[in-house]
Amino acid sequence: DGIIYVVDFDTYEILFANDYLRNLFGFDPMGKKCHQFIHSAEDKPCMFCNNERLLGNAEKNLQPLQWEYQNPFNKKWYRAKDQVIKWSDGRPVKLEIAIDITEQKSIEHFLQEARRQAEMAMGMRSRLVAMVAHDLKSPFYSMTQMLKRILAREHFDHDIHRQFLENIVINGQRMLQMIDNLLSMDRLETGGIKLEKSFFNVHEMAREVLQNFTNQAFDKAIRMVNSIPPGSEVFADRHLYFVVLNNLMSNAIKFSRRSGTVELFLPDSQRPMSVAVRDNGAGMSRDYAENLFRADIKTSSKGTKGETGSGLGLLFCNGIIEAHHGRILVESEEGVGSTFVIQLPECSKVTHEEEEARLAAF
Repeated sequence: DGIIYVVDFDTYEILFANDYLRNLFGFDPMGKKCHQFIHSAEDKPCMFCNNERLLGNAEKNLQPLQWEYQNPFNKKWYRAKDQVIKWSDGRPVKLEIAIDITEQKSIEHFLQEARRQAEMAMGMRSRLVAMVAHDLKSPFYSMTQMLKRILAREHFDHDIHRQFLENIVINGQRMLQMIDNLLSMDRLETGGIKLEKSFFNVHEMAREVLQNFTNQAFDKAIRMVNSIPPGSEVFADRHLYFVVLNNLMSNAIKFSRRSGTVELFLPDSQRPMSVAVRDNGAGMSRDYAENLFRADIKTSSKGTKGETGSGLGLLFCNGIIEAHHGRILVESEEGVGSTFVIQLPECSKVTHEEEEARLAAF
């Protein structure tokens, strides 16, 4: 199926139109000017009219013109073939055959966008690998230097020896955590991690998280507060949500000053699926906060006591929440502190009795 019509070169009058064209516009265009009918133009030829060029090609015995255009009237794309033919009275006229290629154009656009997204993802992955390689290089170098110093000693001092070994263990654990985060991110992106959602008590989870950081909080004299009301529930994958909350808590303590406060709370009573972690620590600039979840920009920095990290934890957390169709919001001010809000889609819990009543209604 396609549009076929014949036009007079001098008057632009449509001399012939096939049934497809008639049905497309709902009436017979015979006798009307092509630019008024087909392109809804004013009383003058279309800006892209190729009549003169087409006549020039005919005089030189060149091939018919083939081109693509989007019709401003119906917004569809067409591939047109124009050529000069002789009409019944011997005069030269233009024959145009136009095929609708709108669907093909949509597919081409989709493929181009998919390619662009893939190239962006590959670029981000390459930059991420470079960032991780750089972060792994530092602890590896520290470990090898410490081992060399141990091996270079003829006599081992027990305390110094122990300190070296403890530093090696710390660096090894740091590398393992980075590798684990990287592998987890890859599994999440490729569908290797399946969400197992359920309702769970987020107040109790917050209590578990705070217990995990008792030593770190004590070391910096940080007060930890669980302000989430007892009985508050969240619908999510419990294990992965714990990873997110644990990571946000770790960052809050990392960037808190001595004698600071870290609080877990519900930021909006109207949105029970939102949970926040707030600290009154170092804070960050707006530009820095906007780049926290970008894999192509390194945002890791040392904590208030020199604590280090790779920044991969936040990327993984953001991936987890996005997999839940949620998001992590950041509010921060330098020197004042930061608040990270985990927002999940609202979900109503259906009790066993409600479910039985619903099924009985059918």
